[in-house]
Amino acid sequence: MAVIIENDKVRAVINEHGAELSSLIAKDTGIDYMWSGDSKYWGRHSPVLFPIEGKLKDDHYFYAGQEYHMTQHGFARDQDFEVIEQKNEHVVFELTENAETKAKYPFDFRLRLTYSLEDSKLTLSYNVYDPSADQDLYFAIGAHPAFKAPLMPSQAYTDYQLEFSPAIKRPRVPLDQSLTDPENETLVDNNHLEISRDLFKDDALIYNLHQEPTKITLQDKKQQHGVLIDTKDAKYVGIWSTYPKDGQFVCIEPWWGLADKKDADGQLTHKFSINKLAPHEEFNAGFSVTVF
Repeated sequence: MAVIIENDKVRAVINEHGAELSSLIAKDTGIDYMWSGDSKYWGRHSPVLFPIEGKLKDDHYFYAGQEYHMTQHGFARDQDFEVIEQKNEHVVFELTENAETKAKYPFDFRLRLTYSLEDSKLTLSYNVYDPSADQDLYFAIGAHPAFKAPLMPSQAYTDYQLEFSPAIKRPRVPLDQSLTDPENETLVDNNHLEISRDLFKDDALIYNLHQEPTKITLQDKKQQHGVLIDTKDAKYVGIWSTYPKDGQFVCIEPWWGLADKKDADGQLTHKFSINKLAPHEEFNAGFSVTVF
């Protein structure tokens, strides 16, 4: 099932499976800014990453003396969410623990995703709540939206560019076989990136945002059309596309967490950049996408 929210500027389609944004169309031009999800290249649109972001070392972790297995980016993207509130320009999805999640993740939780439209801006808000009376909740959460590039038939993938604002040097986190090495971050000036296939030959580009407000624009070089991602407090952002496959999209991924370190000991409570909620506490975060 899919849910549609819209106003006079844009129309968004979100699937109940995974609470995944699959389409974001500007009504004046008819442009759909989201990747088609062609499985020949990458079969998703904008998966929700929870309760981990990225990969666990050896795809497992330990908690309270028990071993649990979980694949990259967690399970939320493959779960059916419940719609608990819907209006013309606003919808709230909810996921709670079930038998399948408990086999991978021994926690009670409540995850809510809210999609809201205002003019040409779509805001995605995350709310994570620990309903337990006596157990802390350990989690990460993040986004993985794939934006179409090119947007117009007359354009090419290499006609696009990324711009970061503010224009400052940011630490880039090394990535080796999907594991990270945050102790060896390198300060780089990557505020302007020309999109090319080779840009992603070593996997995603990961930047430490230090939870500072950051805007990232993906647009064609003539600055006709594109998207503006605005995050107020993301810990990291990943920039990714397929290599060597010729996927016609670029992912801009705000994260509140990070893949396991290369030397991770596997203990969930020790996991780098993990978030922890005490019983009955909640976590709020989010970002927006403005289309033009």
